[in-house]
Amino acid sequence: MTSDAAIYNPQRPPDNSVCRGSYDLGMETTISEMTVGAWQARQIEKAARILVDFVEATKEDRLRWRPSTEEASKTRSVLEQVGACVFANVRFRCYLLGETAPAADAFEAFSSVKEAKEALESTADALAVEIRKLGSDDMMREVQTHRGPMPVALAIQIPLRDMVYHMGQINMIQLLYGDMEFHSNEKFWTL
Repeated sequence: MTSDAAIYNPQRPPDNSVCRGSYDLGMETTISEMTVGAWQARQIEKAARILVDFVEATKEDRLRWRPSTEEASKTRSVLEQVGACVFANVRFRCYLLGETAPAADAFEAFSSVKEAKEALESTADALAVEIRKLGSDDMMREVQTHRGPMPVALAIQIPLRDMVYHMGQINMIQLLYGDMEFHSNEKFWTL
């Protein structure tokens, strides 16, 4: 029997070591004792930091590049994608608190990786603080969102899904300019 700190992953990290739950961001308890909110908050914090790793690995001259196949393309640059993630974090935190969320066109275009990193990590952390406050009885409570009412259990998943989605888009931009490296590190291979 493996401990609940070990994780299954069919691929090994680049150094071929065993994957372990050693990444300690917000690990306030063992996994088997975590609430749904604590687990989800941890995943949001971690996804923000992994996304930052992808952004930091992007060539400087490609951070604002919008690859397109035709004039009608509606692509976003790497820094714009971070802005979309920041926006989702802020928006869903507002929904959880019953506050008015910012307008859909309110996400930022950052002038630097440092600025984007700080905004992404701080909004993910602020969202995680609110999610950690949730009890199991809150999970089926409805919150009003831009897509209509949804249970808290779903609403707290959307920002994480959004960041993972944008990680793939940033990876695609890297592939388009010839970067074949998978920019992973310990954060990616641990809990």
